[in-house]
Amino acid sequence: MVSLSKLSELAHDRTSSGRKSLVEAVTDLFVSAQPEQVDHVSLLFGDIVLKVIGQLEEEARMALAVRVSENPNTPHDLAFRLAEDTIAVAQPMLESSPVLTTSDLVSIATTGSMDHLGAIADRRPLEAEVTSVIVDRGSSSVLAKVAGNDAAKFTADTFDRLVEKARAHPQIQEALIGRSDIPEEGARRLVSFLSDELRERLKEMGGDNTLVNVLAERAAQEVQAQVRDLGSAKNKAEMLIRDVKARKRPVDDAVNQFTKGDRPVDLALLFAELSELPHDSVARVVFNPEDTVLNILCRANGVSDTAYKNIVMMRAKRLKLTSKDLNEAFVRYAKVQRGDAGRALTTIKERLRKAS
Repeated sequence: MVSLSKLSELAHDRTSSGRKSLVEAVTDLFVSAQPEQVDHVSLLFGDIVLKVIGQLEEEARMALAVRVSENPNTPHDLAFRLAEDTIAVAQPMLESSPVLTTSDLVSIATTGSMDHLGAIADRRPLEAEVTSVIVDRGSSSVLAKVAGNDAAKFTADTFDRLVEKARAHPQIQEALIGRSDIPEEGARRLVSFLSDELRERLKEMGGDNTLVNVLAERAAQEVQAQVRDLGSAKNKAEMLIRDVKARKRPVDDAVNQFTKGDRPVDLALLFAELSELPHDSVARVVFNPEDTVLNILCRANGVSDTAYKNIVMMRAKRLKLTSKDLNEAFVRYAKVQRGDAGRALTTIKERLRKAS
């Protein structure tokens, strides 16, 4: 342990190296103090260091911060002074010092740099008053840090603001899916814009928390909605086909709706009903590269050249038809006469009847 005479000698050395040596000596005295000496030594330590800290180079302040950052007996004024310093000095204090109060952290978070906010965001534990300021001021990287700190506390309002900011930042979303304390409303909003990749990761994480439960609930709702949509679309298609058969709507209306909606199954059903042919037989015709039978079905049922072009365009996506193929298909259809197509359709129906 350094002697009092040695301390007195160092105190009179006003050079930069002398100040550094003085601080190192009193720090040694402070960190090695016996329990019964702590209060007295702490006062002495704080008084001396605060008087000379402005004369210390950053490297010396960094070394001091590292040595006292986790010590619960560090004088409060000194801890706060170091925590406000450059980030190289402040970081260990902001992350670890038990002396800093919630009020201290709020103050530094309110005026400090993004680096200071980032250091505070890693602190464990972290009170809700502090996270509120961080969420207000923090950059996306800082917000991802605080979102990933499972020892950080948030009010419901702060969670709402954090989730809203996460909408445009996948790294914040990624951090949030690891939390088990997101309020239900915030969880619903977060799940609504998560990428498919993050949804899959959330499923793999499993467990019983609000996010996982909301994701499962949303998936069930999406399936139900798809089933309802399919049912509704099927009913509408059947109604349209009935109207065409009853001559309440032109056949082109149904052809255009089914082709523009890329609904080949409904298109096949339309021609099967109009031609009184088996649905499965017509379904094979719709995407058969050889279009002779398709042309007969279309022309016999009164499909115009314009509507037929929509059928060809829908086929082109699946059959990978070239521009030349398309033009040749249009020409072939234009040559088909309705009377000839009607007689050919009658022949097809007779052939199918005999085959069955």
